[in-house]
Amino acid sequence: MAVAGFVLAAGEGRRLRPATLVRPKALVPFCGVPVLELALARLAALPALRSVVVNAWHQADQIEVFCAAAAGRWPMPVRVSREERLLDTGGGLRRGLALVPEASTVLVHNADVLLDVDLAELLRVHRERGAAATVLLVPGRGPQTVELAADGRIMAFRRPPAAGQFTFAGVYVLERPVLEFLPAAEVCSIVPALAAAAAAGLPVLGLDTGEAFWSDLGRPESYIRAHGEVADRGLRWSPRLREAVALQARRRAELERSGVCCTGALGLGAELHVPAGAHLHNVVLWDGTELPRPLLYADAVFTGGMVAPPPVEEARQPDPRLPLCLGLPPAAALAVEPLRKQGSGRRYARLRARAENGGERTWIWCAYAPERRENAAFAALADFLERLGLNIPEVQVHLGDVGEIVTTDLGGTDLAGIADPAVAEPLLADVLRQVARLHVLGDRAARLEELPLQNGFTKGLYDWERDYFREHILERLLVRPELWSPAVAAEWCGLRTLLLEQPLVPVHRDLQSANIMLCAGRPYLIDFQGMRLGCAAYDVASLLYDPYLAHPAERRRRLWVQYFYEASALGGRPPPERVFHAAAVQRLLQALGAYGKLWRGDGLDWYRPFILPALGLLGEAAAAAACPRLAGFAAATAAECRPCVGG
Repeated sequence: MAVAGFVLAAGEGRRLRPATLVRPKALVPFCGVPVLELALARLAALPALRSVVVNAWHQADQIEVFCAAAAGRWPMPVRVSREERLLDTGGGLRRGLALVPEASTVLVHNADVLLDVDLAELLRVHRERGAAATVLLVPGRGPQTVELAADGRIMAFRRPPAAGQFTFAGVYVLERPVLEFLPAAEVCSIVPALAAAAAAGLPVLGLDTGEAFWSDLGRPESYIRAHGEVADRGLRWSPRLREAVALQARRRAELERSGVCCTGALGLGAELHVPAGAHLHNVVLWDGTELPRPLLYADAVFTGGMVAPPPVEEARQPDPRLPLCLGLPPAAALAVEPLRKQGSGRRYARLRARAENGGERTWIWCAYAPERRENAAFAALADFLERLGLNIPEVQVHLGDVGEIVTTDLGGTDLAGIADPAVAEPLLADVLRQVARLHVLGDRAARLEELPLQNGFTKGLYDWERDYFREHILERLLVRPELWSPAVAAEWCGLRTLLLEQPLVPVHRDLQSANIMLCAGRPYLIDFQGMRLGCAAYDVASLLYDPYLAHPAERRRRLWVQYFYEASALGGRPPPERVFHAAAVQRLLQALGAYGKLWRGDGLDWYRPFILPALGLLGEAAAAAACPRLAGFAAATAAECRPCVGG
């Protein structure tokens, strides 16, 4: 039996853009080594292979140059099957196998699949069972659409995803007669041919890879995360990949010794320039990447060269690569509609583009200043929250080299605009269910993943929030700093001590109704870049003691009980109710300071009407926390504010 290898390397890698705009997906480095080289190294270790074919279409010149430069490195010849147009897997095999007419058996390996498995065992099982095709299957990961019978025959390749089914690993052996089941069309997939062969009674088998390492590098997040997964594995059948992983460990250690903080999954190329004080988290740096500033770089792929994001300014336009990254034609025009809500060092806009069906597609674009750590962390936090099961805007594209993020467009309705309590209360309960997951399940996960959170709540941060209120309300607005009397200060210090005694968990930190968008009847959390470790009650208080909605006490009580139940059901230990009210006092001081600063300091009159409601809630929270002097202080401050605020 003459056996040939075939590496499928012609695809555009659209989901991996913008990385695949500069090189084909097959030459994207993994642990510093092109994935095509890793695939060829695995095939070269098989004595049965006599030759290998690599098909090429997208940036085919680079594939041909690579294969020519690698001539002599492998014990078998490597031929390139160049396609004038993308023929898909079936069409590519049909065309490329014409270069190896002597081969009756073909071992096919997708270039973008990482797999540590004994390929010789795959060939042995294929021969012994007399199979027409033998497909490697992954249990418990990926889409899991392949149904396998008890005797090892594949019943279906494209069932709805379900437990107990398998994922097509992208590596398989087939006999040449299977190609006869390909449709006549030049462009076609191999999967329908495999399914047709099975339906015709040919033995199309599946081989469970068990606990073997497997990863599909199709999307930026899976590409980045695979670098961490492979570092945690013991590789048995992939010596070239094992060497690359070992080199990664040495490069990481060198960076850490030079003063660079390294967390999460990292892919590190050669000849990097990373200054001391920089923080790398879940990033891949290709050869020659230069990071000139000691900032946080997170959840992004840097494809070499100097990384110097442009400043955030009113006239800034989206990066020219974005249309292609969003799956639009190269010449597609993106209309930019600025949004009113802007953040510190961030500019937001809605992007609009014509869809192929004549309709319109929209996204939310954010250009951010990476000098602010919370901005650079947004994509990493979004990925974390999504995997926890929270509703958040999906990150469609993250251009870490220029500081731009594109997310799904959730529309323009937020929870602050829902006045009907019959509508608002179920939505609030849904938000609390999600927040309970963050507090309970996110606690362990954040530590395991070394998530790049903001500095946690400490005595210093609580003091800063208090001083923020005193500066912008008591001193600048009222010119009455003496209202914060020693008796009021003593009660507040007691609440601060109570909060500092609570366990620290990941908190949103700005969980107010204006930061909860409503889309298709479901609440989505936004503006979570300020996540940090703090008291769980701070989030709940931010939501239920919200000046934008001013919930009555009985509703707050019902929803607090709802949160308590949700967190307990997940195995958490929610804080006592007095802590909830103490956290509300603290949060309202911070919010009032922000309202005063944004109104009088930044000229944003939109915040002025919320000052008196916030002071009213401050009094209620202080009374519920058994702090009568703080409650009286809130009433006195409200009386002083009324003439200048109005109402």
